[in-house]
Amino acid sequence: MESKEKPSRLTVYLPEKARTDLLNIANNTGLSQSQLVVLATHSLIANYKAKGNAIFSDLLGIGSNSNENELQKNE
Repeated sequence: MESKEKPSRLTVYLPEKARTDLLNIANNTGLSQSQLVVLATHSLIANYKAKGNAIFSDLLGIGSNSNENELQKNE
């Protein structure tokens, strides 16, 4: 059963490129930018619950791939 509580508002500042990309996705999908941000947030929460901090390793360049890249730079 879905909660009837009123959603809270959050102001998010995006870099211009991310804002433009989000607008393009909204136009292509017929979803609003707000709907896309809510969907992305739900996805982030679900992934975090399933995998913990590991979900950030690719985004932050942490892990085996970044170590391999550093080794290749030093060769």
